[in-house]
Parts: sequence; structure tokens; C-alpha cells
Amino acid sequence: MEPFDKQVLLKAKALISRFEASQYRKEGLFRGPLCGIFALTFKEQVRCGDTMDDWKQLIGEAMQIETTDTIAAFKIYERAVFAGLTTAQNLLDDVEAAQIIEAIYGALVAYSQTVMLRMKAEDPEIGGVDHAFRAGQAYGVSCVLNHLIDKLTDITGGTELGAMDAFSDTLHDEIIIQGRAAGLTVELLDAQGDILLE
Repeated sequence: MEPFDKQVLLKAKALISRFEASQYRKEGLFRGPLCGIFALTFKEQVRCGDTMDDWKQLIGEAMQIETTDTIAAFKIYERAVFAGLTTAQNLLDDVEAAQIIEAIYGALVAYSQTVMLRMKAEDPEIGGVDHAFRAGQAYGVSCVLNHLIDKLTDITGGTELGAMDAFSDTLHDEIIIQGRAAGLTVELLDAQGDILLE
């Protein structure tokens, strides 16, 4: 297949609507460069084969430069995240692998809830340092859960990962309330990973 001219790709992307792209995805028509442009979900990107990177190697590269080039290291770590998730997704055609992910998911949900209950038992002053620490602790675990593990799909149908996804979204919303009450000044992300503007 001849390589696509960059201007042709940009024009195609502008002309094809999101609705049309979704139809192409349903019909399995994404091939070559168009696949990468219109693959909107993580699973679609995996099917496109957008990365064959070794996550271990990428982490090693980033660690070598993180003290001298923060931005470059950050970008490499982002690639490592995607590469690691891609590797995990490619292994989820096995029931046992899917059950392992489900168990890890459950452990993370339970852990985030223990942090929330510990905060409730400690009854720290709202907006105080202890409150901010516990809220940040729960938020960090929830981000791992919602922004990483939720991207994985059990294609075997042998687990409850789909139902747990909706449940973890609800938990994340509750943690966001605590994070705002604690007065955290960093940007907060919703369960899908988008920045909350309010």
C-alpha cells in the first residue's frame, strides 16, 4: 500500500464526521493510516497495532533522562503506560488472565474504600492537612483504577469487569467531592480522565 500524503490524511479527517467514523469502526473498515486517526478508544488503538513498544525498555529510557529532561521523560513514560496496557490487553483472551485483572480490580476498590473509611474514623478537620492527605491517597488509587485498569476489556466474558467499571466511576465521584472539600489545588480528573473545570 502506498503511503498516504499527510495533507490527504488531514483532509480526510476533516471531512469524515464522528458519526461516519463510528460506522467505519462497526464495519471494520479501518486499515492502515486511517485506523490510527479514527481509533477513539483504547481497544480500537490496540486493534490498530499502534504500538509494539516494550514497556520495560521505555521505563528504563525514561529513568535515564528524568533528572535532565523532565518533558521528554514524561512523554516516554506516557508511551510506557500505553505499551503496558496494550501488552495486558493482548493477554486478556485467556480466562485466567481476565480473572487476575478482576481480582486486582477488586483489591484496588477495597483499598480505596479502606482509605475513605479510615478518614471517616479519624474525622480530620475538613480542609486540613490530614484531610487533604487522605483525600489525595484515595484519589490516587482511584485514578489508577479508573484511568488504567478500566481501559482493559475482558473479551472472554468470564468476569464482571464491565459492571465494576460503572461501580468504580461512582466511587471516584465520591472521592472527588472529598478532594474538593480538602482544597486540593492540583487539577482533578473525572473517572474518564478528563480535567474537571468546576
